[in-house]
Amino acid sequence: MPQTVIVMAVFRPEASYLAEQISSIAAQTHDDFAVVFADADRSSSDLIDDLAGENGLNFHIVVGEDRLDAVRAFEFGLKRALELFPEARHFALADQDDIWCADRLQTGIKGLQDGAALVHSDARMVDAMGHPLHKSVFGFERRDRDSRLRNLLVRNSVTGMTVTMTREVVENALPFPPQNGVHFYHDLWLALVARVLGDVRLIRRPLVDYRQHGNNAVGAGHRAAGRTKFRLRTWAGRYALASYLARQLVLRFGNVETALPKLEPLKPYLAPRSTGLAFVADAARMVLRGRVSQAAVSLSYAVVALGRTVWAAKRAANVGYDQALGQFDNRLYDLAPGVPPRPVAMKPTQIETPRDWTSYLDPRCHTDLRPVFSAPCPSLNILLPSLNPNEMFAGILTAVDMGLEATRHGVPVRFIATDLPVANAQHSRAFLLDRAPDLPPQLLSIVDGSQPADLPAHRGDRFVATAWWTACCARDLCVAGYMHDTFAYLIQDFEPGFYAWGQEHGMATASYDLNFTPIFNTSYLRRYFAGMGYGFADDSAMTLRPAIHVPRYAGLARVATGSPRQLALYGRPEVSRNMFPLAVESIAKFIATAGLGPKDIKVVSAGMKHSDISLPNGVRLHSLGKLPLQDYPRFLCESDVGLALMYSPHPSHLPIEMAAAGVKTVTNAFTQKDLSSLGPHIWSTGLLPDQIAMGIRSAWDAPSPRLTDRSLDLSPMGDDLSDVVADMVQALGLGKRSTEIAA
Repeated sequence: MPQTVIVMAVFRPEASYLAEQISSIAAQTHDDFAVVFADADRSSSDLIDDLAGENGLNFHIVVGEDRLDAVRAFEFGLKRALELFPEARHFALADQDDIWCADRLQTGIKGLQDGAALVHSDARMVDAMGHPLHKSVFGFERRDRDSRLRNLLVRNSVTGMTVTMTREVVENALPFPPQNGVHFYHDLWLALVARVLGDVRLIRRPLVDYRQHGNNAVGAGHRAAGRTKFRLRTWAGRYALASYLARQLVLRFGNVETALPKLEPLKPYLAPRSTGLAFVADAARMVLRGRVSQAAVSLSYAVVALGRTVWAAKRAANVGYDQALGQFDNRLYDLAPGVPPRPVAMKPTQIETPRDWTSYLDPRCHTDLRPVFSAPCPSLNILLPSLNPNEMFAGILTAVDMGLEATRHGVPVRFIATDLPVANAQHSRAFLLDRAPDLPPQLLSIVDGSQPADLPAHRGDRFVATAWWTACCARDLCVAGYMHDTFAYLIQDFEPGFYAWGQEHGMATASYDLNFTPIFNTSYLRRYFAGMGYGFADDSAMTLRPAIHVPRYAGLARVATGSPRQLALYGRPEVSRNMFPLAVESIAKFIATAGLGPKDIKVVSAGMKHSDISLPNGVRLHSLGKLPLQDYPRFLCESDVGLALMYSPHPSHLPIEMAAAGVKTVTNAFTQKDLSSLGPHIWSTGLLPDQIAMGIRSAWDAPSPRLTDRSLDLSPMGDDLSDVVADMVQALGLGKRSTEIAA
């Protein structure tokens, strides 16, 4: 029984090339071997049988059930070789159209006997007739001889036709990781597996003539990437494939923390949060060794890894960080290799471990808080996605102000963060107290509900939900031993509209079927719900007008800036209802039609940080990101025209604050929402870019608003915060304890 098996995949071969290759194999100085031919096209067996028989080879022809591409043909051939030759210790790969040097096999086997797990060599490039083209594939392709794991994942340096490897490598490499099409070749996967198991050794002299012709499955060539409009997509695809293979290695060999030390270099691909510094360090080493093209690829990995972390962090408030990370990775793996990493059965008898049903639950809709009924008196528990100051936008702040106002009635208030961990409890508490410094601090407490914890409780506690998923949490908590099975629901928008039809849309809609007392943020929103047929949105429902202190903004002194005049955009690219692309297009149309240049207009964006944008006539839109509270008044006072879009029935705070500060403000109408009724310097437009651009032009040409116009009357939009909170405290049955608790 031979100790060495050569596996060759054959697909529609050129008979003369195959004849030369088989002859070169038959002429090997090491002659104790067998050949397994994988007939990938299911029609070449007769030709193989004739040529191999003429050369006196010990051979087997194996044919699969279907036609096979190159990767799956070698996978099938290696699998059958293991079965046909259970005592074989060495395996070599051969292509159908190359020519082996006489000592190709002997040199490879010697390397394995010296302790390597896989041996590969350089190759000489020849043309279709066998005439030399280049003495070295490594030299022609500028390949890196370093076969460390991360180097291989940047660019494979191992050519399958030169490979000789141990049985251990083949057994651990099979089956190959799945892929949709061909995104990686068998030689890269075999090299990665061999590198984990042992040493990958390069023979620097050519042992194969690598024939170049029109039908090569994979040909040699310079692989430097050209300029492309879709460069980021290309980078993401490369990183996705490298990450996929890294994760498949970990799944194949075990957890990176406990398995073979050689898996340690894969950690940068596995970290839930990465700044990409490991890839930057790799790039620096490659540059020092003159591998500039590989360094560029490694730097692109750093960009994608950092972008992955930032993308997930931005969406963590909505779906949780881990789920956001999973969404990003799924998009990556759609690019390459088309399937997500998953364990594969090493033996046909292995049974896949089923996935626990709880892994499908939306973690936002469930709480791991455990009520401990030890509190001396009832509290008002307000459920908020985050209590970190830098993550509090107007919606969260409205709920915060409601809770702070409740303490004026002597009601202890407990703010509970449901989604994001509280980064610094003291910092968050100080931020809350700064918003109402005259309130009794002993009535205020903070709980990090983003992870399992005990919740101080009294059976008379009441809950306030502030988003659809916190309504689900409030429902579950209410039946966990409390006296009341209802909660208050601060409804600040029609949240099903935030999502395409699907589970989130459905769950947000279903939250309106729960048992709650509604509190609407503005009459606009209440009337919208009433129009949708919701009976709880009648005239008796508590309705809050925007928690905006109009005199504070109306009293700001305007800053005379001269030219250029400033146009301020409420820019939140990640929030669909703020329609950022539409806003940018409308501004561009306005600038183009008005013939304005950098000396006439300065365009800035506040809300979320994004890349600066070039506009017509050399104008630049500069992103300021989220402004600190102390900088916000001056930003408004320096702005001449403001654009703040919101595709929802809820009026966002910013256009109202802009108008009160004397900014000529453009926004959009939505069903019954028309903010132009608040003052003559507010333009409420349609949603076509030309309509918004015309609104901006009208605001641009209009005179500055009078001081009296800035005193906006918000009373038609609802009741004052203090009145609504007083009604809420009474409705929830908490007001009776005010004197006792305050004392």
